[in-house]
Amino acid sequence: MNVKITKLLSLLVLIFCMGKGLFAQKFYPRNFIHLYTDEGVQADKIARLNRSYLLPTGFQEVNDSLYIHPQTKERLSLSTRQQDNKNELLLTYITAADLSVFRARLLDYEPKLEQIDANTYQAAFNNPVVRYMIAGDTAIDNKRLHTIKFLLIYDKGQKFPFSSDNYTFPVTETYPLQHTTWYFTAKYERSPSNSEYNEMRIIFGKEKTAYKIDFVDDINFKLTYTDPKKKTHVYQGQYQNYKSDISFFNRQGGWSDKDKTGRALATPGEQYMGKESFYEDPKKFAEEAGTARYFRFIFLNNYQAIYHSDLGLMELSKQEAREQEDILSMPRRER
Repeated sequence: MNVKITKLLSLLVLIFCMGKGLFAQKFYPRNFIHLYTDEGVQADKIARLNRSYLLPTGFQEVNDSLYIHPQTKERLSLSTRQQDNKNELLLTYITAADLSVFRARLLDYEPKLEQIDANTYQAAFNNPVVRYMIAGDTAIDNKRLHTIKFLLIYDKGQKFPFSSDNYTFPVTETYPLQHTTWYFTAKYERSPSNSEYNEMRIIFGKEKTAYKIDFVDDINFKLTYTDPKKKTHVYQGQYQNYKSDISFFNRQGGWSDKDKTGRALATPGEQYMGKESFYEDPKKFAEEAGTARYFRFIFLNNYQAIYHSDLGLMELSKQEAREQEDILSMPRRER
């Protein structure tokens, strides 16, 4: 094939992939709780948009109640009012993305939403009022955009399970992982702070390594890795992140490993894949680097996460209790 044609095709593929990421929907129903906060608002205000969550997604602040994404033209606006003994919060999200996934998420929402009509979804209880509405389309810079509205009406002074002592909608450490890509390394070793535990540490960064993770949307992730035989594999699972907690799991309970062409691959039996095998020993974990066992152990776990904004790195960690026989086999210190 002509070299120029090859380069052109490569460029088109790159543009297509960038476009998919660029115009992917930034926020889903489960993300909405992070979009606003009452921290730092004036006494006569209910809430403002949450800059600590919005800025990492590429949105730019116009004011406390309006953010715009310069590339996608997506907009997020907030209006509030107080009437009698009620507070009312209306969040308007204008997006270029197809809304089929968003609608599917509404049907899987917790607490359960009832579909009132083709474009309205509301919680079964009346206090507080929780309602999502798919409104009419709009055009910005000759681009067709879809409008989503979220309405919350609640009693003044009301607290929610996520509220803190001082705030109804506190800012959390939750990082907007959806539609982000990271490269990572993992270490599993004896805990320096407690000899009866092993510690797993994963570092997410932008510098390329042999292992890459894509957070495809608000619940799905895709892991791409190269095994010791230099073959590329893809594993797809699910995740959940709230505050500083990140959990990885597979709802179907199976390991759905595929090669880069999408062909399903045979994997070891369940009894050889997890903690029941040999992962109490950090040395054996390191020996299995780049294998299905290695990644299953990493990505079927819960972690505490810290985002280092100055370094552009995210650190995930957890401690794993060592088996009793492992502890007893360690040399005793002389007294």
